[in-house]
Amino acid sequence: MDKLDALDEFARFGDNRFETISVITSTPDTQGDVYILTQDVFCQVLQRVIDGEIDIDELELWANVVESRQDIDESAVEGAIYALSNNEQMGELNKSTLEKLLRIIH
Repeated sequence: MDKLDALDEFARFGDNRFETISVITSTPDTQGDVYILTQDVFCQVLQRVIDGEIDIDELELWANVVESRQDIDESAVEGAIYALSNNEQMGELNKSTLEKLLRIIH
């Protein structure tokens, strides 16, 4: 698995996302290609959280990682990523908040 595959798996909350962390952390984020987080992928992740497949705490951690990585281009959903990773400023994250965010983004 190369770095872009690992970033894609992580971004999509794939079944192997925990295995991808070692690939991602062992490769400098300033080196090589950039993964583009699309609006569609972001919305799929939000929907999975709303559906209970992904825990809200995991979503917060995911958003922090996405926001901090230079090799992930989250510009298509930058404001939403900021809101998720800075929930102390944006308010409590819950299913209702995520549903509103999904409606705004989608």
